Amino acid sequence: MSQTRSGGRTKKAPARAAQASGRTTKTKAPAKAKAPAKAKAPAKAEAPSAANADADAAFKKISAIALALPDTKLTMTWGSPHFRVGEKIFCGFGAEDGKQVLGVKLVMSHAKSVVKDARFWPSPYVGKHGWVSTDVAQRKSWDEMAALIRESYGLIASKASLAKLR
Repeated sequence: MSQTRSGGRTKKAPARAAQASGRTTKTKAPAKAKAPAKAKAPAKAEAPSAANADADAAFKKISAIALALPDTKLTMTWGSPHFRVGEKIFCGFGAEDGKQVLGVKLVMSHAKSVVKDARFWPSPYVGKHGWVSTDVAQRKSWDEMAALIRESYGLIASKASLAKLR
């Protein structure tokens, strides 16, 4: 089966596209059936740790702030929760090196000034575009986190979504 690349993602091309290009398609033989897996003993329930409780509380607070903004939704992207306005990510939350991390996009001048504070650092891969990450546990207040989330939303949201804020 032929494949095409688009935007860094591989996707299968329709079979007729491969035929039109003169390429032939190969079909794989059906996979052999696997023996049924042995049932595992149920895992012992562990008491929730204080760190998990803090992370859950932080996630709930961040979710409440982000989802209160117009046209927003929560998606699981790259294995962690991200908040989108329309189809664009404006905020992400996850664990990094044992820390509860919030990632947001800021105006470039604000991003450059905020990373001077040890609680903030440029986000991996996208820091050069104004994205910063912060350890939520080191926040000064939830108002500070809410302001960062709103700034990020303001940079990503469409004019129609922004008009709903007023």
